Amino acid sequence: MAAGGIATKRTPRAAEAAKSKSKPKPVARAAADEESDIDMASDSDDNSQHSEGSDDDNDEEMAEPMLAGENASSEGATNAPEHKKGHPGGKPTNAEIMALNETSLLFKSNLFKLQVDELLSETSVAANTKPTRGLDAALKQIRDVLTSLDDVKEMSTDSASNYVRKQSKASGKLAMIPFPDPSPAVGMPISFGFKAPKVVNIVGSYPLGMGVQRHGGFNVDVVVQMPAELFQERDYLNYRYFYKRAFYVAVLLIGLQQHSAISELFDVEFGSLRSDTRLPIVVLRPKSGVKHLGKLGCTVRILPSIAHDTLPLKRLSPERNYVRPSYISNAKEGSAEGDEANFPATPQYSAAILSDALLLTHMKYLFETTEMCPEFPRAASLLRIWIGQRTAAGRQLGGHRLAGSQRLNGFVLTMVLAWLLRCAHSGVSSGPKLSGTMSAYQLFKGAVEFLAVHDFEEMPIQFGTVANLEAFGDNFGAVFVDPTDSLNLLSGVQEWELAELRMEARLTALDINHHVEDRFARVFLSAALTDISAKYDHVFRLEVDLSKFLSAKHGAELKPARRLAELEFGHPVAAVQNRIASFLSSALEKHTRLIAVHPCADARFEDGVKAMRRHVFFIGVVADAKEAHHLVDLGPNPDLQPEEASRFRAYWGERAELRRFRDGAIRLATVWGAGEVSMEKRASILPRMVAYLLRRHFSIRTVPEVMQADDLFVVDNARPNNAKAFGLVTDPLAGSLFCLSTRIAAFAQTIDIDADSAEQISFEAAVNAFDEFQREIKQLEAQMPLRVLSLHAVAPGLRYASLVPPKPLSMEQGGDDSFIEPLHVIVEFMTSNKWPDDITALHKIKTAFLLRLGEAYTALHPDSRVELVNRFHGRGAADGLLTGASSLTLGAHENMDYEGDNCIDIRHVASGLTFRLSVLCDREGELLAKKAGDMRLAGLVAHAEAIEMAHRRWTRNHIWRPKHHRQILDLCQRHHPAASLTIRLLKRWLSRHMLLGQAVGVPEELAELVALHVFTDVSGGLSEPATGYAGFVRCLGLLAEWRWGEDLFAVDFSADTREVSDEDGGVVAKTLAQGVWASSGMSAEAFEALQKAFAEAKEHGKLKGGLRVATEDDPEAAWWGAVAPVLTRRLRTLAKASLECVVSCLDAGSDAQLPQVFTTPLDDYDFIIRLRRDVVCRKYEQLPRSAVLPECGEAEVADEDVLDEPEIFKNLLPTMQQSQQRVLGKLPASRRHANPFQRPGMVGFDPVALYVRDLANVYRDSMLLFNDVYGGHIIAGLWNPTVVGKPVAFAANLLANVQVASEVKASSSRPMVSYNVEAVLEEMARLGEGIVESISAKRD
Repeated sequence: MAAGGIATKRTPRAAEAAKSKSKPKPVARAAADEESDIDMASDSDDNSQHSEGSDDDNDEEMAEPMLAGENASSEGATNAPEHKKGHPGGKPTNAEIMALNETSLLFKSNLFKLQVDELLSETSVAANTKPTRGLDAALKQIRDVLTSLDDVKEMSTDSASNYVRKQSKASGKLAMIPFPDPSPAVGMPISFGFKAPKVVNIVGSYPLGMGVQRHGGFNVDVVVQMPAELFQERDYLNYRYFYKRAFYVAVLLIGLQQHSAISELFDVEFGSLRSDTRLPIVVLRPKSGVKHLGKLGCTVRILPSIAHDTLPLKRLSPERNYVRPSYISNAKEGSAEGDEANFPATPQYSAAILSDALLLTHMKYLFETTEMCPEFPRAASLLRIWIGQRTAAGRQLGGHRLAGSQRLNGFVLTMVLAWLLRCAHSGVSSGPKLSGTMSAYQLFKGAVEFLAVHDFEEMPIQFGTVANLEAFGDNFGAVFVDPTDSLNLLSGVQEWELAELRMEARLTALDINHHVEDRFARVFLSAALTDISAKYDHVFRLEVDLSKFLSAKHGAELKPARRLAELEFGHPVAAVQNRIASFLSSALEKHTRLIAVHPCADARFEDGVKAMRRHVFFIGVVADAKEAHHLVDLGPNPDLQPEEASRFRAYWGERAELRRFRDGAIRLATVWGAGEVSMEKRASILPRMVAYLLRRHFSIRTVPEVMQADDLFVVDNARPNNAKAFGLVTDPLAGSLFCLSTRIAAFAQTIDIDADSAEQISFEAAVNAFDEFQREIKQLEAQMPLRVLSLHAVAPGLRYASLVPPKPLSMEQGGDDSFIEPLHVIVEFMTSNKWPDDITALHKIKTAFLLRLGEAYTALHPDSRVELVNRFHGRGAADGLLTGASSLTLGAHENMDYEGDNCIDIRHVASGLTFRLSVLCDREGELLAKKAGDMRLAGLVAHAEAIEMAHRRWTRNHIWRPKHHRQILDLCQRHHPAASLTIRLLKRWLSRHMLLGQAVGVPEELAELVALHVFTDVSGGLSEPATGYAGFVRCLGLLAEWRWGEDLFAVDFSADTREVSDEDGGVVAKTLAQGVWASSGMSAEAFEALQKAFAEAKEHGKLKGGLRVATEDDPEAAWWGAVAPVLTRRLRTLAKASLECVVSCLDAGSDAQLPQVFTTPLDDYDFIIRLRRDVVCRKYEQLPRSAVLPECGEAEVADEDVLDEPEIFKNLLPTMQQSQQRVLGKLPASRRHANPFQRPGMVGFDPVALYVRDLANVYRDSMLLFNDVYGGHIIAGLWNPTVVGKPVAFAANLLANVQVASEVKASSSRPMVSYNVEAVLEEMARLGEGIVESISAKRD
């Protein structure tokens, strides 16, 4: 056939395939004939529960002539021809050989192919099958009702309105004609009539075998062809066609409502096609409880259409005008006089008429494609499933239901796939070529890779060769011309929707071509892509008055050209959506990769005919990590680029400043900060820009305010003239903007270090201080017995991973010395064979080296301070948080002789930081391993275990931690700037829920790995987060959803360069010359080792559902251990509740519930120990009240204000009162955080951490302890039910405080005893004398 035709000449293979369909073929031909009798061909797949919001809204355009209703037989249920089965014992058929080759070449494992086949079998919906018998019978009933409706004689507009009102009132449901805006004026010379349709076909994916059932069910689209005698030749002008179409739909609705059989099965109501008010439809939703229909979840949509010769379609070209401005001005049949070339074009208007006229034509084209490629329906089904997992249509965000993309749906992707197949035959050279012999997965893969690289705006495509692409390109953004060369299939698709599709396709192309593993769940099952709260780097909730964005409909303020441009979108919400999206995308082009504007679909169709007063949009922003955090936004040069400079000034007003830069360039620029600015402030630059633009141009206020005082002064000082129509920002009806990302970042602040003071206290300053300190130590080479090779930092504060940057101590200025956090550094000397073979002697030599190092340093820097300390003196949260009550913590099972290993603390004068130095000696590890082996050979198992524990601790401190530190530092410093804030927010969240470090919490290093997982191995196909908000919310999603006992959780540190930026700032894969997508990351061997280690652990029962993280260097996840299953379950519960709070905040546009994300309930604990606040050294790390209540000051958050007090044991009160009398002395009021023990310079001394450690060592078998390591004054505990729960017979080795259980009769000569809870609590109070304020516990 000709390239641009709509019918193709069949190849011999296609003809042979068609012969195998004995019944479908002739019936399909009959259905394709538009003049045939009543034929039912079937319909679309993807039903969203809301007809306006269906992802597959264009499925009705896929009018494939297939099986007629009553003539259909079960043999014709599938389109693909059956393949011959091989004879038993004979040679395999060609199909079987191809299937085997496909499995070995395309998939990493047989499992992926089986998963794809199972997915299609579970989700596919086809006509004339057993599950759809009830639906097919209902469709026949609907057809019979539609074809038997009575004719309505022609009448005027008023008469037609009265007729519909009267008839609908008689049926019990008042309805009105769904006229589009503008509605026909009174006295308009137009007649409305109705005649029963002669052609009723089922179209779309349902008859083609492409239907898939998703979260909202699926759609079945029934095309009703309106008789040609109802229309006149020039009805394409001035909405005349749409007015007659609306009356026809109203009569159809009334006829279906009045039919008792239909009303018993369905709820019948109006809907709209693609949310276009010009295209109303009738929607039939099965009533709950209806047999064979309610379970299917289908929605039947009645779509009016016209024959291709009803109107002169050749005249409907995109560059012409079909709605005269005079008609818009007068709202009546205006004169068509004047030069039509000067009228604004109406391409969307003409496309809406063409889409009605070409429904069956497109269906026929897809049916022919199915005959050419038997796997085409299955491939199209995969595409529909894929796009369905990436659209927000029908998804709930709290109380709002998102509309999603209405026009970029399964039908468009199916036509893209057909274009790739048909163009390969016709010779059009554009994009990849697909063959009809390919499998469904090959076709899907080729289509996704094409979508990942193709720009429909820069490279328009067409099925034929005769379409005027220049005319289409001038009037549409993106161009994809259909087989008739008359309709742009991307009509109405907004630019951001295509950009998001391209981004999703790129990430999917990387996943399906991953060289290590098959990622079936990411491609087809991931629900993360529809959760806009975690999908975007910034999420804004925008509530506006639509009427202020739209032009006046009448009066002196009416501007016909602008009004006509708004009407082109078919819905007032779509017009405002496009205006906001295009405005923000143009203004923030450099700073963002994508700005998506999602409207809500809460209103019914009748409310959409006229502009609603208020509407909520959710704006998702994917930031460019390289540009979004810049303090200076460079604009154009006004002399060289005057037009760009004018636009830049129009956007930013007085914010745009003319500046000369160091390289001599003179450019316009906007400045958003100066000097050293914290990461929290940099992360808020983009929200400030959005708030500034919306306030300046649309009078939208931000609640709570994200802009600074200078922003508000500039934006309110001079506003453009066109913004005056939006009124004042103080107007109660003014729009409002809510941004959650800036509020969440505030929870990484502390009482002392907020977003402002962080400019002086930063991670960069600490890292630079360490570099300087390292140079100073290396200068001591001549004074040391061995040369210093390197200093290995292991402190979280030196890798951007501590809650707050290390605070410098300036004693001369009366600085804060309540807690001096040491920054742990390991000193590596040059190797030598003179190290002693005795461990004790080796420790003494190491101590001597440290003393010599300290003396040499103080000689060179007299003002410095050096102190020799024990490694475990003042062990706190920052010095490596470990799972307690295990072999990794201090206790009786450890080698006590090993505690002789000492460190030195050196106070760096220039920076005010304190570095804690210890010595790395490889010989030590060798000696410990050898000594443990010797003891095992000697049968000294207990001693061997103690030495092995010491060797494990040495390896962790000197080998694992330095390597972990380097990996984290590299990612935070070079690749992912937002990783630091993500880690800090996650640590704050864990700590506030008393699950970080200390006795039984998540190790600090393990928390860092969980946070980095969302950057190095993005889950669900999401791109790397560019903000701490996105990273934190995705971490919560991992903790809430990950199946720790079933799925491998690994962090791939080698995957940080798997993607590079393209010219548009997007993310693209590294492609080979042949177009094969390549991804970097760990090797297949390394991944196989991870999987093997995970499988072995699972086989031996070591997993138990606890949180564990593996890496390429640690495949067995042995470095940091695993979190207990009970704590993992609590993490999951808390994470789910926190995500619900985040969604609730976005839904309500308020941060009132946000503090609940960082507030833990105490009701689940058995007892609570409250500490005296004045002895909590790290209380400065607590949340400032301004984070919880922005209007408050920087006071510390009082936890007891929000927590319930359990009952206090009366017998403990005397002990508490005595402890409170032993006060350590009043503190000077001028030093809020002075050392509470009046001993300045105590490095790393944290009495709370030491107290918790002592309790854990003493009562490790009977209780679990939890506390906030960042200055919390509450310790919560849980009793071990196996120890405390029931009485046991007395024994001398119980190792617990017990009492005689007099109420329990002894079963033997030994008395029964029970755990003495009250006595243990009193012991704990005595151990905490001076720091414990009260102990409260629950009564049974």
